[in-house]
Amino acid sequence: MIGVNLPNTSLPVTVMTYNVGNGRARPEWLVPILRASEADVIALQEVSHAQAQAIETGLSREYPYRSLHPGGFAGKALLSHFPILAAKLLDLGPERPDLQACIQVEGRTLTLLNAHPPPPRPTWVGVRFDKPTWRQIQELVRLTMEADPCLLLGDFNLADTRLEYTYLLSAGLRDAYGTAGTSRGHTLPKRLGPWKRFLWLNRILSWIPMLPMLRVDYIWYTQSLSVVEAWIGEDAGSDHLPVLAKITMPAGG
Repeated sequence: MIGVNLPNTSLPVTVMTYNVGNGRARPEWLVPILRASEADVIALQEVSHAQAQAIETGLSREYPYRSLHPGGFAGKALLSHFPILAAKLLDLGPERPDLQACIQVEGRTLTLLNAHPPPPRPTWVGVRFDKPTWRQIQELVRLTMEADPCLLLGDFNLADTRLEYTYLLSAGLRDAYGTAGTSRGHTLPKRLGPWKRFLWLNRILSWIPMLPMLRVDYIWYTQSLSVVEAWIGEDAGSDHLPVLAKITMPAGG
């Protein structure tokens, strides 16, 4: 039942995914928001070098286990209260490596995949993911299912109204917010993206908060896990909003 702890499970683990906008979530805003979230595990996408440095210096006490790989739109980070047993970047797609990690939770191993596939592109038959990106998504699904218990977190550039969303469900993954969220869960766009041709206008508009209209940020989980609740987190200045969920692992798993 949603909202209560489930029998024969460990204590809930709070996880967060957040696209921090390649520097748009300013370090002086981002670090306090991450700290206040009290999430046990945080997966970040589009991590800039300045953001990574601020996390390294400002959150080392709260998150003693970290795997930071800054690099703009390709940047990834994982922060954890729990020991990180292993972490590596996976070159599954042409532009943005995904981060795979194993953490130890109450003597059990939980695998996480932190992903950010490129967005779909306009074609003659509609907006579609290109073939390399779609293969990347399929491989992420395969790796997640094989690593059960596993979480697949990130910005998928994929609205929950598209057929590709149905593919992830049909493969056996479960959508934490779709299962336990209490609102529409829209995360994008919180702000307008950068306009290269109109830099003067971008400086004005890029910091004005908007009402998000799409749900593109997800916490997917495998079938041996359970979700207790899910919610949208606080704004730290990115064009996305974070998603959080409380997840339980099977006892003795």
